[in-house]
Amino acid sequence: MNARERYVDINRRLREGRAAVFTADEFKALATQVDAEELAQRADIVTVATFAPMCSSGVFINFGHGSPPIRMETLTLDGVPAYGGIAAVDAYLGATAERPNDPGFGGAHVIEALVRGQRVELSARGKGTDCYPGREVRTSVGRDDFNEFYFYNPRNVYQNYGAATNGGEAVLRTYLGVLRPGYSTVSYATAGAMSPLVNDPECRTIGIGTAAFVAGSVGMVVGEGTQFNTQAELDVAGIPMGAARNLAIKADAKTADPRFLAAARVAGYGVSLIIGVGFAIPVLDADMARRLAVRDEDISVLVRDYSRVDRPVVLRTDYRALRSGSVTVQGVDARTSCSSSLAGARRLALELKRRVLEGSFPVRPPIDSLSCRSSPGPLVMREPDGNIRPGRRTAAAAPERLGPAGYARSLCVDCGACVAHCTDGALSMGVPDWELVYRQSDCSACGACVEVCPRNAFQLKAALSRKKSGR
Repeated sequence: MNARERYVDINRRLREGRAAVFTADEFKALATQVDAEELAQRADIVTVATFAPMCSSGVFINFGHGSPPIRMETLTLDGVPAYGGIAAVDAYLGATAERPNDPGFGGAHVIEALVRGQRVELSARGKGTDCYPGREVRTSVGRDDFNEFYFYNPRNVYQNYGAATNGGEAVLRTYLGVLRPGYSTVSYATAGAMSPLVNDPECRTIGIGTAAFVAGSVGMVVGEGTQFNTQAELDVAGIPMGAARNLAIKADAKTADPRFLAAARVAGYGVSLIIGVGFAIPVLDADMARRLAVRDEDISVLVRDYSRVDRPVVLRTDYRALRSGSVTVQGVDARTSCSSSLAGARRLALELKRRVLEGSFPVRPPIDSLSCRSSPGPLVMREPDGNIRPGRRTAAAAPERLGPAGYARSLCVDCGACVAHCTDGALSMGVPDWELVYRQSDCSACGACVEVCPRNAFQLKAALSRKKSGR
């Protein structure tokens, strides 16, 4: 049967209570006993997961309107700045945002507190307007007070990741942890063979719309994560070496489980959020079963020297070796450490298995596949000597010639906010195109459109100069 038919078959078996659901560990143990063809016959779903620091995470919050209403332009939660440049009472709190003068406390800590049902202090200011007269608010809030409270994580669940070591003479503090000098330590961050995109390296089942188990809450993949890359070198198992693919994910934070989320402070780097993310991967066919049977020793890892600007590869190893506790780097016995939790990933996979079997976690095909594009890299690069070298540049746009009323068509979005304010009848819009029409012969350059245009498409000085000159 094809992939879509297999999804239908699996969901029927789930409803009938006949589906065979395995955690990744259970499935990989079975794979040592039978071949891929039999695996595909005996298994329907495999739950995979990771529980690791994911800096590119955060939450959107809608606070709802108070009395008097306020447009929150600057705001903090327990002293941590949130971004309020969205709408009156909407904000985005990034996990890595830090409380001023207190780098050990940040957005991740606030998120964890809210998920745990605790209350935090909201402090917000606005300039005060006719419709939002409030200028300041200070109160305590909790997740049940919010209209909306959801994760939107721009980059989670790296497909694979490198490991770090330090060949220099001084201690280094990095996002992968503290690295002792002289190649004496190696740090990495992954669930290895449990990792979702290692088990589905070509993203056959993980795509836009795929259900994701995010910190114990049902969410979904909304697109490629930032720095998504399909051009990484593949190892013999067909798994990318290096960061490669990752996911942008959305999920309801109100129903998140605090067991699968934790704030973290990485020494010398900053605040991060350790978060569990899992997937229920359908065993579509023998090839999918073969992929899901991947083991730690099958996954290549590149160890790079972070003491050098170019971070050269000094060792190629695998996750079984890293999990052994030590590897040999440049002739030195290096101790290994991991900043992600394999135990946490296993607990999440087990909980996800339970949810799948009880029918509270959907198993559905993606509505669209993830892009095959490669990350273009940075636009600006800093040379080792400290000089900045600009990257790709685009030609400057030619200045637009303003029309008789100082109207810049290229800035207009055809919203129509100006039409009702034009007493001359020079502005109109309607069927069939609903595009703004400007009749310069009817315009008296009164300037009424200038104030109401949200895009500054009308130029007050130009309009007034024409009015004064009588043109």
